[in-house]
Amino acid sequence: MPTTPTDVQIPSGLPVLPGVVLTGSYLLTDVPPLNRGDTMDAIVLPHRRVALMVADVVGQGFGAALAVTQVRAILRERLTGGAGLLGALESVDAYAEHHPETCATTMCVAVLDLDNGHVEYGTAGHLPPMILTPFRPARMLPSEQGRPLGTGGDFHTGWAKLAPDDLLVLYTDGLVRTPARSLDLANAQLLQVAATALDRTMSGPAVQRGDEVCRAILNGAGTAGDVRDDVALIVGARSPAPATYSIRASASTASASTVRDGLRDWLDAIGAGLLDHIGLDHALAELVTNAAQHAYPDDTRDAERPLWVDAALDDSGTVTVTVSDAGRWREEVSDGRGLMMAAALADSMDVRRGPRGTEVELRLKLARPVQLLQSEPEPRVAPVVDDHDGELHTVAARGSLVAKGPIDGVTIEVFDAALHEATRAGTASATVDLSGVTHLASPGVQSLFEFLARTKRAGAELTFLAPAGSPAAQIMTLVGLVSA
Repeated sequence: MPTTPTDVQIPSGLPVLPGVVLTGSYLLTDVPPLNRGDTMDAIVLPHRRVALMVADVVGQGFGAALAVTQVRAILRERLTGGAGLLGALESVDAYAEHHPETCATTMCVAVLDLDNGHVEYGTAGHLPPMILTPFRPARMLPSEQGRPLGTGGDFHTGWAKLAPDDLLVLYTDGLVRTPARSLDLANAQLLQVAATALDRTMSGPAVQRGDEVCRAILNGAGTAGDVRDDVALIVGARSPAPATYSIRASASTASASTVRDGLRDWLDAIGAGLLDHIGLDHALAELVTNAAQHAYPDDTRDAERPLWVDAALDDSGTVTVTVSDAGRWREEVSDGRGLMMAAALADSMDVRRGPRGTEVELRLKLARPVQLLQSEPEPRVAPVVDDHDGELHTVAARGSLVAKGPIDGVTIEVFDAALHEATRAGTASATVDLSGVTHLASPGVQSLFEFLARTKRAGAELTFLAPAGSPAAQIMTLVGLVSA
């Protein structure tokens, strides 16, 4: 049962798939308002494809969590229902247009083909994905510059390709949108930190690369500047599809530890989560013990008590563990408790008995838990531009508005009131000077789009002033916000 907004908006786990290792992390900021509306997801699609997404809705608390969950659910339904990426983006956009709680949500989606590494991606007012290649500079994919959901505008998709050891990284803008660094500087630092982290892990197993990159990125965000927003981060690391696990042993209690150790190593290699480790380990112990006690007569030598254990991971992220023996089922000595316990630890279990032995098949859909982290206050560093004591100062009159300071969830009411006065509630033309804005967060973006639409309907014009390279100009370019 969800007890916090984060329980609603963040999936409990990401799928474990052959050909890619998925890692997710969520960083909760310590700056009020808490529990912002960020999310992530990994959606398994037919033909060995997976869609990765991150999104950021305006607002905080349960309201924002529910809104961004709606966006995630619609995207998932459209993609799993057979829609292409462009069609899915358009469907979510149409929904947001008629549901104010999701309007101005930003989103990035990337569909990865696990066989050939092809990536199709699209953005809605969001930063594009990043690609990491071992021992080469990290790179940001070209931005498609779609506008935030529900604000009008067209969507386009781009294409890229991941090499066998490449990583695909998606993240929400709390990672790089801070008053301590310009967006360009923050992105450059992010690329450097991520590339260095990947290079350090190349001598180790592929399953650890995503973990290390996530850790380095979030640590870098915490030490390089003042993180004011939550961060959702998902990494897909291409890796070879795992071989099946197979072992032949004797059906004896002494062999149980050997069989279980081998399965644990195999689960580690494919990136299974701790809960799945525990469940499958206990289930396998019950099945091996069951075979040792019931498959063969008590006086049978170990060499004549064969036991086979096999495990395989399919394209849906489900692992199948099969335990087989060549004995005869002895009903009179079985109480059935071992099989009942094994079944309770899996999604499903089948028992097939025949003249050549018994075969038990367990199936469990694996998941890697999303790491939930809490940021700690860091010593403040000098901002790129004067932060005006962290407060928003506005000078509004009919036809003009000058704003200085941060426009975020804390100051948005002040900014809305000033826009209302300058535009006469959206009925009069006005010039909005954002040159002194030090931080333009999603609530401010939503407000600007709203008043832009109001003035346009009234036949008026809303003009924005922001020098090239300024914090406001960088965000406005990212989300496609231009004067009417």
